[in-house]
Amino acid sequence: MIRALAASAACALLLAGCDVLPEATKHPAKKPHAKATPTPAPHLDPQGRLAAARAAVPAASGNQAFDGDDRLIDTSFGPVLLRHGHVPDAGHAEAGTVAAYYLRELGGAFALVKAYPEAAASGSFGDFSRWSVSNDFSSLPVIVIEGGGTWQGCTVEQTDLIELRPNGPAVVASIPTVFENGGAVEDGAERFDGTIADVARDRSFSVQYKGTASFAERYVRRGDRFQLDGGESRVPGC
Repeated sequence: MIRALAASAACALLLAGCDVLPEATKHPAKKPHAKATPTPAPHLDPQGRLAAARAAVPAASGNQAFDGDDRLIDTSFGPVLLRHGHVPDAGHAEAGTVAAYYLRELGGAFALVKAYPEAAASGSFGDFSRWSVSNDFSSLPVIVIEGGGTWQGCTVEQTDLIELRPNGPAVVASIPTVFENGGAVEDGAERFDGTIADVARDRSFSVQYKGTASFAERYVRRGDRFQLDGGESRVPGC
């Protein structure tokens, strides 16, 4: 009897000991999941950004070609690619252009939002004289394009200001900057050369003329455009 009780007690202790396991053994620790490391967007230098922007826009259409002096500018409403287009072997009346492509940039790549193939147009024989982008005239970027030509001995050139607005480019001023009619008249030829000066952003600027006569004309911003005080320039036209 005593031996049976001892055997039962030993068995109970053994069974109880079988249930006493380390907590870690009962519930093995789960391995933590490794966190994915996001791939950083590639950092592009200015030339790399320009190349990526070109890849997002259409090639020149029709008989037009791009000159290669493209400019990628950053605005408050996104990047804008500007491309200088000209027409090889063009006729006298054909102008050169600046195309504006409004873009969206993400992760080092660009997507086209809106295209304005002739945001600015000027000149003759398929091209114009000069162009630039200025922050002087407006709180928005402005394309400054200079172009002209000669018709029957009369030479004219004008400077156009095209404001890059969120809803598209818009002409805000057209300024006569050159007039010369020596090839059209025998006597009394005139010449005027104008230079833009005294620019007050979003308010006004003046054009200083020299040549046959020296004088200045003032343009004042009224609404969406710069308007000439007095309404009509003293510079003749062809």
